[in-house]
Amino acid sequence: MHPCRTLSISLALLSVTTALTAPASAADSTPAPITVQTGDHADFSRLALVNAQGAPAVDVGSCGGRIAFSQAVPWPLEALNGTYSRRLTGFQTAEDGRSLTMDWPCGARVTVRRERRITFIDVTDPPRPARKPGAPVPASEGVLLAEAPGASVFPMIAPPPVPEPAPAPTTPISLADRLNPVASAKAQPIVQAPPVVQVPSPVASQPIAKAPPPAPPPKPEPARTVAAVPPSAMPPVAAPTPTVQTDPPIRAFDLDAWAGDDYPARKQHLEQRIAESQGRARVDALLAMARFTLARALPEEGRAALDAAESLTPGPDQRYELRLLRDAFRALDGTADPDDSQFVRAQPSPAAADHHVWRSATLAPSRWTAAKSSLPIALKRLLSYPADLRGRLLTLLAESAGDAADGASLNLIVLEMITLDGIGSIDGRLDFFRGRLAELHNETAEALTHYKRAAALPNLYGHRAQVRSIELRLASGALDDPGAIAELESLRYAWRGGDVETDALAALGAAYTRAGRIDAALDIFGLLGRRFGATARGRAALTTGRGLLDAVIGHLETTPGSALDALSLQVRYGRTVALTDDDAGTQQRRLARLLARGGFMLEAARLLHTVAEATRGAERAAVGLELARVLLDAGRGAEALAVLDHTAGPAPDATAADPQTAKRRALLRAEAFAAEGEAMRAFDALRGLTGPEAARIRADSLFRAGEWPAARAAYAELLGGQDAPLPDDIAFHALAAFRAGDDAAVTAAAERHGKALAGTRWAGLLDALAVPPDPAGKPLSSATVSGQLAAADALAGMVRRWKTP
Repeated sequence: MHPCRTLSISLALLSVTTALTAPASAADSTPAPITVQTGDHADFSRLALVNAQGAPAVDVGSCGGRIAFSQAVPWPLEALNGTYSRRLTGFQTAEDGRSLTMDWPCGARVTVRRERRITFIDVTDPPRPARKPGAPVPASEGVLLAEAPGASVFPMIAPPPVPEPAPAPTTPISLADRLNPVASAKAQPIVQAPPVVQVPSPVASQPIAKAPPPAPPPKPEPARTVAAVPPSAMPPVAAPTPTVQTDPPIRAFDLDAWAGDDYPARKQHLEQRIAESQGRARVDALLAMARFTLARALPEEGRAALDAAESLTPGPDQRYELRLLRDAFRALDGTADPDDSQFVRAQPSPAAADHHVWRSATLAPSRWTAAKSSLPIALKRLLSYPADLRGRLLTLLAESAGDAADGASLNLIVLEMITLDGIGSIDGRLDFFRGRLAELHNETAEALTHYKRAAALPNLYGHRAQVRSIELRLASGALDDPGAIAELESLRYAWRGGDVETDALAALGAAYTRAGRIDAALDIFGLLGRRFGATARGRAALTTGRGLLDAVIGHLETTPGSALDALSLQVRYGRTVALTDDDAGTQQRRLARLLARGGFMLEAARLLHTVAEATRGAERAAVGLELARVLLDAGRGAEALAVLDHTAGPAPDATAADPQTAKRRALLRAEAFAAEGEAMRAFDALRGLTGPEAARIRADSLFRAGEWPAARAAYAELLGGQDAPLPDDIAFHALAAFRAGDDAAVTAAAERHGKALAGTRWAGLLDALAVPPDPAGKPLSSATVSGQLAAADALAGMVRRWKTP
């Protein structure tokens, strides 16, 4: 062998030996340094650990792993967490620095092997259905994997921005870099910590080192590694600026893989894992059980697994996964709160198909308009879901689309039901929704045909089809109210205790309402609140009761003399009305208007007080205006002013309110001041306001203050306007003119507006005021006496009408 070549190889081996063994020659009190490197590949991610003190213990879990040494090791956490990896995340130290924990997608295939002093951990993507391991990923699936590379609900933390490393001096490639299998596999470059100051090797002073070696051939730049060194040798590093932590994006749900093919075997295996594991591994096993029950559409078992996992003090990543799974179970039951769901708070990207599915399921029951934006992506993704879970979600979406009368969306959902493996064809679900779709398209005959086919099955959807068939025949005129009541009463007792009883009761109550049997309708409404308000079906019962309450109040609003029925509804079922009503108190406000219209001011004021305490923002201000109006009509001006002050909100909100609302508030304040006899404050409140209402309040303030000429002029201006005058305006104008001694104005008012007061409580007033007095010094004539007696009789009649409630 050529001596120069032998010398170069010897020097290379010597340099490698010095690089790998020199840190170990430090003081015995310092921990042994290690080298850690991560890299991403097309099919797997790799972590390589170089250690001269022996092989570490590697524990592999379902969603993460652990590397442990017998003594503390200075792990390079900052560099590892600062390097982005698709499959390796969440590096943390444990056991006082003796171990390093990391996370990977649940269900990932992990391979651990050791070659000499290098330990390799290769993490491959979890198995995906309908694709063999190692097969090329389709283009559409590649987009999904780029968005959500894992098959679990695991938080994917976005890589933080890495500062550009300082340019390192070019050095010859060592033999360790040539033999490093991680560097040859396109490893991810990582910021390199400053090397440890090493003592020069005594070999460097030998004469053989003076011979110039041949120039090495040019070779590619090696991948840099992270060398963990003792803390004493590390230079001081400035503390990183704290960053605002945000919720990680939603990852993909591989529900078909979670469900498995053999239900008993999969469940037994998961139960065995739960029984044999402890600590964090037990939480992972319970999460796996929750995912399995979600894929199998078993919400009760899933909630039990989540409750058990929460009682074991899970880690931050596990708590986030628990939250997502709990939101998914709530969406599956239709009981999710969109304002508190992670699926709604996080905005999905077009490639995050699973996120669109669960976002639509969460929003569908209460916010269909927002949910339908994700419907096309969700329906496409549901094609690959397990059959039971897909059926539950499609039913939820179909129910919401039918309730929202969205025929186009319901058509898409029904088409997917028909296309798939017979979802709903056995229990009548498909026929029921096809009938609902035909009903939305005004195809009554076809809808009745589908409902008849579904009603032949004695189950939930068969009973619901019977109810819908009765309502449809009633709406089309093929069935009258007495016939509908007879059929629904028979069904009511036949289905007592069944899931469809609430629908039958609501339809029966609506039929009672249309037939004018308000007492019977109120009994049905109370029955819904008492029997179902505190049960598992309470939410559906309250929704059904809200529709019945709307029908009852609508009937009372259009029926004269229904004040006693409104009072009965408030006294007997006031609490149920409050439970059934929405957040804005819509039905309670309508009921308060009915009570105020019937003269029950005290009950209306109490009801509006309750609604005002429960509402906030603009709704509270609107309720405050209605309450102030009721109090003013009851003659309680001081309380009306207090209500207007307490419901106005902060100053910025009051100034940013709707102009019409602000004007109405100012008019009510001015009217309250006028009712309390504070004319000047009423004028101040009316400053800048125009229109007949403002002019009427000004005239009323002058009248109450005893300014008769000014009041007469103000009312005269109001009567001369373009709008038709009110009976009160005519009467107060005549009274003000009479008190001011303007007989001509009284006579003119009687001639011009005498007929306008006929049939009102002011009838006869103008005739009494317009009787001319007899000239002084002359005896009374019979005509004068008859006129004065007629005027007195008219005044007595007016007083009686005012005293009659």
